[in-house]
Amino acid sequence: MNKKVASLIKKLENPEREFSPVPFWFLNDEFSDEEIKRQLKSFNEKGVNGVVLHPRIGVPETIQYLSDEFMHYIKVAARTAHELDMRIVLYDEAMYPSGSAHGLVAASNPDFASQCIILSDNCDEGKVIAKTKSGKYILQAPSNGRIRGIHFGEDDGQPNAPLASDLLNPSSVDKFIELTHERYYSVLKEYFGNTVIGFFTDEPSVLGRNQRRDCFGWTWGFEDVITELKGTLEDLEGLFTGEDNETTEIYKKAIFDRECNVYYKKLSDWCGGHGIALMGHPHRGDDIECERFFQIPGQDIVLRWIAPEKNAMTSYESVQAKCSSDAARHTGKRRNLNECYGACCKDGIPWYFTGGDMKWYTDWLAVRGVNFFIPHAFYYSVTGRRKDERPPDVGPNNIWWKYFDTISAYIKRVSCLMTDAPNKARVAVLCANRDMPSDEMADFYQNQVEFNYLPYSFLENAVDEDGCIKIQGYKYEYVYGDKRNTKTSAKHINSVFDLPYRDLYTQNSTPDLRVSHVVKDDVEVFFLTNEGEGTISTKAMVEGKGGLITMDFWTGLSKVIPSRYENGKIAFDLNLARRQSICIMIDPDAKDCLDVWSQKEYVNPEFELIEDDKSSFIKKYQAKFCCQGTENLYINVKAEEMVECYINGSFAGFSLWNDHEFFIKPYIKKGENQVELSVTGSAVNRFTDQKIEYGLL
Repeated sequence: MNKKVASLIKKLENPEREFSPVPFWFLNDEFSDEEIKRQLKSFNEKGVNGVVLHPRIGVPETIQYLSDEFMHYIKVAARTAHELDMRIVLYDEAMYPSGSAHGLVAASNPDFASQCIILSDNCDEGKVIAKTKSGKYILQAPSNGRIRGIHFGEDDGQPNAPLASDLLNPSSVDKFIELTHERYYSVLKEYFGNTVIGFFTDEPSVLGRNQRRDCFGWTWGFEDVITELKGTLEDLEGLFTGEDNETTEIYKKAIFDRECNVYYKKLSDWCGGHGIALMGHPHRGDDIECERFFQIPGQDIVLRWIAPEKNAMTSYESVQAKCSSDAARHTGKRRNLNECYGACCKDGIPWYFTGGDMKWYTDWLAVRGVNFFIPHAFYYSVTGRRKDERPPDVGPNNIWWKYFDTISAYIKRVSCLMTDAPNKARVAVLCANRDMPSDEMADFYQNQVEFNYLPYSFLENAVDEDGCIKIQGYKYEYVYGDKRNTKTSAKHINSVFDLPYRDLYTQNSTPDLRVSHVVKDDVEVFFLTNEGEGTISTKAMVEGKGGLITMDFWTGLSKVIPSRYENGKIAFDLNLARRQSICIMIDPDAKDCLDVWSQKEYVNPEFELIEDDKSSFIKKYQAKFCCQGTENLYINVKAEEMVECYINGSFAGFSLWNDHEFFIKPYIKKGENQVELSVTGSAVNRFTDQKIEYGLL
C-alpha cells in the first residue's frame, strides 16, 4: 500500500478531537456545579469533546442572564472543559435571534430597539421619512420585534419576550458587544484561544421575531444613506407595493451592506482580536456573501425543511450546506459548520427523529463539504415543559446514547476527511446573496458532477488565466448560471450535459448517488453517499491509475476493492445500501485487483417474541439456527427502531436504521446457535402521548 494512503487511513481510523461534534448544550434549568461536571464528563466519554453553552428557555428567573450567578456556572463549565481537554463555544444570546442581550441593549436606550419603515395614511404613527405621490407616508417606527428569551413567559407571542435591538445601528451593536462579549471575556479570559474557541451568533434578524406587519428594516439616519446613494425616498413605496425600482434596489443593497459592516464585521473583528472565531450562521440558508465575515462560516438545517422524504436538491434551503462550505473554500477558511438536526421531526410528531434520519442528515451535509457539526441539541434537563422545547434531544436523552461514541467517531471521520481537502470541482456556479441557483443544480447532483458556488463579489479576489477562474487554489474551467455575463476565459455551460466528464462514471442511472471528489494529504478520495431509500448497484469508474481502497467510516474498517482498468479508467462494482456511505481512495502503487470477495451469506431464523417491556418500550426476540461455523454469515432484519444483536450471549452489534444487518461470523459455533434481538422503540414513546409502533416488522 502507498505510504500516503496508509497514513491517511490511520488518520481517519482515529481522528483528532478537533473534529468532534460540538452540540448545542441547552442550559435550561436550575444549575449545580456537580451536574455540570457530570454531564460534561459523560459527553467526553462518548467522544463528544466540545459543546456550545446555549442558555435556553427554562432557566429560572432567579438566575438572571449575565449576572454573577449565571457567569459562575458558565465558568464552572469552562473550567471543567479545560480539565477534560474539551472545547467550548460561547453562545452570544439568551435565546435567539442574536444581538439583543436578552433585551438589555434596548433597555439601555430606547433608540437601540429594532427600527423599521411602514407605509401609512397617518403621519403621526412615526417619524416621517417621505410623503409619496399617492399621498401616503413612509414612516420610521419601532419594529416591535422580539426575541425568544430564556425564562418561561418569554417565548414567541408571550408578554415578556425581550425586545430585539437595532442591528443596523453601530452604537446598538457596540452596546451588545459590551454587554455580552466583554462580559464573557472578563470572566473567562484565561480560557480564550485554548478551551474557548468561538462565539456563536444565531440567525441575527434586523426586524426581530413577530415584528409588526408590512414593514421593512431601517435605522436612525438611514434616509441620508439612501439619498447619498442617489435614491428617491418617496420611491421606497415600491417596497410595499411590490413594484421594484431603482431606489428599492439601492435600499436592498444598502441594508445588506449595513448589516454586514455594522453587525457581522464588528463581531468578527472582536472575535479575531480576542483569539477566537466568529461562528454561527446568518438569517437565511442562501446568505452566502455575509459568510465572509465568519472565521468559521455556517448554516443551520432545522425543522425538516430538507428531509429524506422530500426533494433535497430544490428550494433555497437546499443550497445551505454548499453555501457555508463554498464560502469557506473561497475565503481560505479551514472549517465550516452546520447547526443540524434541530426539530427535524417526522410527520410533525415531536421527538420523532430516528437514528436513520440522523445518519441521512450527516451524510447530506458531509458530501456537500460541511466539516464541523453542531448537533441540535443535548438537553441539560428534560423535566416538565423543557422536553417540549424544540425537540428532540439527539444525545443523552435519546435511545442511542449508550452507543453515541460510534456516532461521534463517524462525525469525526467525515469532518476530518473534509478538512484541508480541496475538492476537484471544475464548475463554478456564479451567484449572489439570496440568489443561489438551486433547482437547476439537480442534474449536477444526479449525474455525479461536483460544483462550487462562487459569489460575484468574490471574483475581485480571483484571477482569470489559462482558460480558468482561479481563486484560493481552485481552478474552474466551466462557468454556470452567469446572470451578469461575466467576462472570463472559462467556458460557459448551460447544463451538466455540456460537460465532457463526470467525477464518477456509472453504468446505470444513479440519481440518488452523491459524490465529493477531494484531495486529502495528496491522496485522491471519493466520498460517496446514498441519498435515496433503495440500494444502489452499478458498475462505476473513476479517472486515475492504481487500485482502490475503501473505508467504512461507520465501522472504521478498510479493505481493497476489486478493480480493473477499462478505457483508461479504474472500474469497480459499486453497491451502496440505504443510508450507507463509503470513502474510496486511489492507491497509485496498487495494480489491478481481481480478488474475489467472500460473498455474504444470510441466515433467516424464525424469531419469537419473548418479552415486551412496555415501560421501557423494548421488545426482545429469540431464535435458533444451525451452521458449520465457517460461513461468512450475516443476519438481516427489518425493525422499528434501534436493534441490538446477541449471538450465543455475546454482543454482535447495534443498528439504527433498516435494513438492520449484523455480521455474526465471529460469534457462531458449529451446530446450534442462539440469536437474541432487542428492539427499542422511538423516544416519542417516552416523551409524548403519541405512540410509535416498535419491534420486528
